[in-house]
Amino acid sequence: MSESIHLSIEGSQYLISQKAINFMQKNKIIDTNRTLAIQMKTILYCLFGIMFFFATAATMTGILIPEMMESYHLSNSQIGLIGSFQSIGSFSAMMFGGALADRFPKLKLIAIIFAVYTAVMYCIGMAPIYHLLLFYFILLGATNAYLNLLISAFVSEAYGERRTAYMNIMHAFFSIGSLAGPIYGVLAQYAGFVWNQSFIHIGILCTMIVGLFILVISKAEVIQSAPSEYSIKKLLSNIATLLLNRHLQLLALLCAFYMGYQQSISLWITTYVQKGLGLGDEIGNFALVLFWTGIVVARFIQPVIDKRIPYQKYLCAACFVTAIIYMVVLLIGNGLFIIIALFMGGVFTGAAYPTIIAMACALYPNMTGTATATISLVQSISTTLLSWILGIFMEHIGYKVGIMLIPVLVFLCTLILTVLIRHTAKT
Repeated sequence: MSESIHLSIEGSQYLISQKAINFMQKNKIIDTNRTLAIQMKTILYCLFGIMFFFATAATMTGILIPEMMESYHLSNSQIGLIGSFQSIGSFSAMMFGGALADRFPKLKLIAIIFAVYTAVMYCIGMAPIYHLLLFYFILLGATNAYLNLLISAFVSEAYGERRTAYMNIMHAFFSIGSLAGPIYGVLAQYAGFVWNQSFIHIGILCTMIVGLFILVISKAEVIQSAPSEYSIKKLLSNIATLLLNRHLQLLALLCAFYMGYQQSISLWITTYVQKGLGLGDEIGNFALVLFWTGIVVARFIQPVIDKRIPYQKYLCAACFVTAIIYMVVLLIGNGLFIIIALFMGGVFTGAAYPTIIAMACALYPNMTGTATATISLVQSISTTLLSWILGIFMEHIGYKVGIMLIPVLVFLCTLILTVLIRHTAKT
């Protein structure tokens, strides 16, 4: 093995080969830190693009659910299984995802998984039967979760103590993509495209992004994350160890209920407005667009809020207020109130997920992949059950009663945050 040196860039340690150093010296690249910082920023911008495009398809599905129900002649519980199977895929990815993320180069893994994700877009667009569609949604859930894990872990390592701010910026681009998803779904419907064509179009765009990202990381040869000191076996055992940590347990439960609430809105709000309230599809579509608009706003303003008040306390109060607003508005069933409530809920609680991941990575800065996987693993189990349960509620109890699971989940977030704040104060 050739001689190498460690170099610190913005709080992260990188292993630079002597061959790369010699090349830089020969070509009079004296400011090594500056060169690597430029390459890091280029990679970061590419990751912004990946987050945007893979988020677009994730939220586009909710807009297309009514059309999918007609295409495959599905019941509400069968639609609920689509969300559950996505979560099963997420769970499967998290079983080994954290270990692999800490063991192998994250950038190469991101390129591979995003290429698989792109292929899944084409497969969903060409699925001839419902059962094959479910299989593809397992793959969609797995690639979604693993991309999120890898990108979050890479950014957390690269920006050290500033990880929370950069994680929120990164997830703000995810939110922008999540906002673009419903907008694109609506425009595709107005343009006369069949629902599955929307997935194929996203696949074409992702194909171009995959090629660009591979080109960028192949040119950035001087950057290589320092390899993990842990074996895969030891990393897998660390997942069990992390789950024994009381603080991490609370963060995992918080993430589970929060993402359950977010997924329920993304998957069901359009169907609820159309079939439960008998309102026009444009109201449900607009409500979903404004929900993700609120989340984008929340993730950009989170660093400002964090400077003025501890974000855990802010989020606790915000979840409590949001739960009350949702409960009142959903009981009233007015379209305009639902649109306003979802926007407010997005603004109040939208920065929760990246902040939870950042707090978990801060607890275990040397095992960011494993920490992220541990949180996501619990979240995947929860969302697998919640999506299916909500579909059953909608089918057997009714839309208006079933949708009340959403404010219940937000209220549970309030309770967990209260316990988390007290536990943090004690430690």
